[in-house]
Amino acid sequence: MKRQDVIVVGAGSAGCVTARRCAELGLHTLLLDRKPKNEVGQKVCGDEISKSHFEATGINIPSDNEISSVIDGADVYPPNLMNELKVRDWSDFDGWTVDRLAFGQRLLNEAIKAGVKFLPNIHVAEPTLIGDQVTGVHYRDLSTREETTAKSKLVIDASGFAAVIRNKLDSPLIEKNIDKSDVALCYREILTLKVPLAEPQVARVFLGGKIAPQGYAWIFPKGVKEVNAGVGITGGSGKGSPKSYFETFKASYPLLFKSTTIDGKGGAVPVRRPLKSLVGNGVAFVGDAALQVNPIHGGGIGAGIRAGVILGEVAREAIARRDLTAKGLWTYNTRYLPDFGNRLASLEIFRRLLQGVNDEDLDFGFEKRLLEAEDLMSANRGEGLSLGIADKMKRVRRGAGRISLLLKLQKATSLMKKISKEYTAYPSDPSGLDTWERHVLNIIEDANFE
Repeated sequence: MKRQDVIVVGAGSAGCVTARRCAELGLHTLLLDRKPKNEVGQKVCGDEISKSHFEATGINIPSDNEISSVIDGADVYPPNLMNELKVRDWSDFDGWTVDRLAFGQRLLNEAIKAGVKFLPNIHVAEPTLIGDQVTGVHYRDLSTREETTAKSKLVIDASGFAAVIRNKLDSPLIEKNIDKSDVALCYREILTLKVPLAEPQVARVFLGGKIAPQGYAWIFPKGVKEVNAGVGITGGSGKGSPKSYFETFKASYPLLFKSTTIDGKGGAVPVRRPLKSLVGNGVAFVGDAALQVNPIHGGGIGAGIRAGVILGEVAREAIARRDLTAKGLWTYNTRYLPDFGNRLASLEIFRRLLQGVNDEDLDFGFEKRLLEAEDLMSANRGEGLSLGIADKMKRVRRGAGRISLLLKLQKATSLMKKISKEYTAYPSDPSGLDTWERHVLNIIEDANFE
């Protein structure tokens, strides 16, 4: 096979968008995926994506059969299911639940139309290397069993949480071992409800150790009588399976009584800040393989497509300069991490706060409104928690019975600001990465709220 400019491993949403952007900029791009072509897009996912991601990237918004339901609000419930937070009139939340197969097929077809060469039914075994420079991939065609080595100037790992390229590289720039506490195990079902939804445009999120230890349950509308409902739990082993927690939730929540299961599947997703570096020598990472996922709810479609557009442009610049070292690709880091990556890092602190608060304190916090809808919006924008002086005094009065909870909120606010400051000052080249990483890890280590 003729040497490619770029090989993208994985045709998920991030992989397709990255490949398309590379091809649009004139790069010879090969896209490989394990699935048959007609199955590209299928994934265990909450299926929700905000309109803001399309506005930021210029990618066409979902339409027609790609849209399952329009979303313009959310209800967030504490463990006792009382005093829920109603999030409304928040443009960053407005969006859709999508049909993942239809949406994924559209992104793939747009990539192919832009000039991407797509090969389905491909198992990528490993990267090829000269020294520590990635030079291509070795793969097997699952249909013919034929093995091939494909060479390229740049390999992009968009293979999802499995990270089939990243996990086979040894470099001080590249993280391979992701802590179990930073991984959510999920199980979700597509359900037909017995009774129509009263608000089919509103998502529902449920917190609490009994519902989902160090995680949450969700019900996302996919129509008037169809929902995507599931449970994600984090924190390593010893908590039982997410499917068992979902079955308990399904049996106890009235909306789901007598529902009919269309499909049920499980999976894993990272729920922490992105990789410390999104590039190595001859290689870059995007989507779940780069840990570009919202740490609060595990949604990664928007974060991945934002990164894919940037990565395609950086790939074109690096190839034009003939510098495919990590330093030559570093602009991908400096464009993504201080901006959207900053937001994701801040949300990791918020996730750790929610995990460190017990059910009784969560119920109290919701009842006394120690945590408000604007806090969720502010945190999601990467701005920390909205705790001005006057606001602090109001919350102190409301939360007089739980001073420890107020102190946790104050600590989270401070740490979110600290980590945001570090990400804003992300190093301009690889030489500053070790010092920067130590600062970030010190903040993460301090984010213990138990």
